[in-house]
Amino acid sequence: MGGCWSRKPTKAIHDYFEDKVVWITGASGGLGEALSVELCRIVRPKGLVISARRKEELERVRKRCLELQPDLKIVVLPLDLAKLDTLPEKAKEAISAFGEIGVLVNNGGVGFRGIACETSLEQDMEVMNIDYFSGVSLTKALLPSWLTAQCGHVVQISSVQAFFGLPGRTAYAAAKHAAVGFYDSLRAELADTGISVTVICPGYIKTGHSTNAVRGSGGGYPEGHTSKGVPAEQIAIETLAAAACKQPELVSAAFDARAGRVLRSLCPPLLFSIMQKRARKELKEREGLVDTKEQQKPLLRKGDKDA
Repeated sequence: MGGCWSRKPTKAIHDYFEDKVVWITGASGGLGEALSVELCRIVRPKGLVISARRKEELERVRKRCLELQPDLKIVVLPLDLAKLDTLPEKAKEAISAFGEIGVLVNNGGVGFRGIACETSLEQDMEVMNIDYFSGVSLTKALLPSWLTAQCGHVVQISSVQAFFGLPGRTAYAAAKHAAVGFYDSLRAELADTGISVTVICPGYIKTGHSTNAVRGSGGGYPEGHTSKGVPAEQIAIETLAAAACKQPELVSAAFDARAGRVLRSLCPPLLFSIMQKRARKELKEREGLVDTKEQQKPLLRKGDKDA
């Protein structure tokens, strides 16, 4: 891995992806769009499949990619990650388009804002289905062909919240925790098969992820700090480089978030105290945000209104 990182990130990305068919979910906006565009800016992959719910936005992203790689075959494959029963068939469609999928980037997902007592179990399950089970479903659908070929690569976009839960993010943190656990186990199981597993855990990214999150029934909740986040293009380059180096995990977050991860392991009581203070502060802010007309804001996913 050291030899890989000793090269320029763009060189590593070019060398790794030039013979790969790549499938990116949540590709109609935000990080998914940035991943698609930056990939095509650096290299002409063997093929590209882009997925999300909104076909018209996928076509827009496809056009941007073709401006960079005019001869590249790009397949637009609309799908809804909430409809788990349709995903195995979508995987078959993706494979049939090129005869293979070399790299799956599970980027599609949804955010969440609200306190646990005002969040229905149905909402918890929907966030878990989209942020966790959808990626598992697509990965398992591709595994048989990867095991036969003795190669393949799944890149899961998780979050630094996979390591500690923030107040007002119960469903989201739970799904991200689950994803890290699943892919840690999967990585170990596949260690001798030629199949790679990379988990990306970013902090705040400048997208519409916060404002487009699922809401608990209590109405307004502080939006988070995505305005202070890093550009999606930067995270995209870091993600592609980590995948190119077959890095098991990348935590790309601000110092306080990385420190929180360490505290969770070394001094849990201190982290819990910090989170309690944060919860009190956010609940006070929330009192000025609650609007009874905003009950149950419609679900918006990454790739629909940015990520």
